[in-house]
Amino acid sequence: MRALVLSGGGSKGSYEIGVWKALRKLHIKFDIVTGTSIGALNGALITQGSFYKALHLWKKLNLKVLFGEDISTSNSLDIYKMYGKNFLKNGGMDVKEIENIIDKTVNRKKFYNSKINYGLVTFNLSKAQAIEIEKKDIKEEKLVDYLMASATCYPAFKKKDIEGLKFIDGGIYDNMPINLALKMNASEIVAVDLRAPGMKKTPKKKVPTTIISPNNKLTNFLNFYEEGTARNIKFGYNDTMKVYNKLEGKEYTFKKNQLSKVKKQYQEFYEHIIKNILNSKTLIKAITDVLNITTNENKDSRENIFFKIMEETGKTFNLDETKIYSYKKYNKLLRKKLKNHLKDGNYDKKNIATVIEFYQTLKEKKYKDLQKKALTHPFDLLKAVYLFTIIEA
Repeated sequence: MRALVLSGGGSKGSYEIGVWKALRKLHIKFDIVTGTSIGALNGALITQGSFYKALHLWKKLNLKVLFGEDISTSNSLDIYKMYGKNFLKNGGMDVKEIENIIDKTVNRKKFYNSKINYGLVTFNLSKAQAIEIEKKDIKEEKLVDYLMASATCYPAFKKKDIEGLKFIDGGIYDNMPINLALKMNASEIVAVDLRAPGMKKTPKKKVPTTIISPNNKLTNFLNFYEEGTARNIKFGYNDTMKVYNKLEGKEYTFKKNQLSKVKKQYQEFYEHIIKNILNSKTLIKAITDVLNITTNENKDSRENIFFKIMEETGKTFNLDETKIYSYKKYNKLLRKKLKNHLKDGNYDKKNIATVIEFYQTLKEKKYKDLQKKALTHPFDLLKAVYLFTIIEA
């Protein structure tokens, strides 16, 4: 029996909707779904099979719903201050409006009639006791109560009251409820790890397990906003397709077989340029230390260097990390960005300025000048070599 295990993580939970989108496309089905915190909520919607309702729900979840006013900030410190002030004043956020939205989204008939078994984790603070509860043991009229209890991230949110007892986020006990899935007779696990704060129990039994986790930085777990939600969903989709070998890349995403094509077209020229420059043992050591990999003739190491530099160059020039690229489109955008920077002289950011300076020195074949400067910026040198390669090769 295959189980989908969803970790908690507040606003990062929109990533799990992207994972679900990919799993639907791949026709991967589940017999069991377990979740903690926001994973419990997403899991309930997966159990009832309401993908588009889940998308709609996530569009509604924002700071305005929580604070009752339009708030737009991506600064983590500002977010923590807002929640902190509210805790001191009110003992945590009142999430009644969110509860009402969830109540309208959860279809109890579909949920309980679903062939998928379901379980969640919460924590009974009144009894200092972890609660792992399955669908069959959750009364229909208490379903939303338990979903909210699992996701009550105290002290950011007020404690959830169920029949006079206080409950808080299940992440305090197990933020990745694999053991609950095993208890429910799972023989195969697909787990989504949002890498958010919370405890994780060691699985009590070994079964085939696939882990899906973010390659890119997700939103702050307490910051709910539409743009961040959309990015998280795209990252979840891309990463899942990579795990199942339908897409390629790490922080950037490429169509199938694009990395082998870019390697075939450019890697030999790239390494030729490197060998012409790296006739200094000191420079070789500096680059090796930065990349934390070796510069020997091991094939995997060489490819890893090349692909890592390829992606780091994209980050330097601020290519969109959510898009799915062909290698030609990716390199075309890099060339365009470089051309615009050279034309406008608009590269105030220190790392861009250094990369462009190295690139121009490369074009002039002043290798000795490069060796002197690159000792303090070896990573930027390699990015400049990549740019030089995709233009000159």
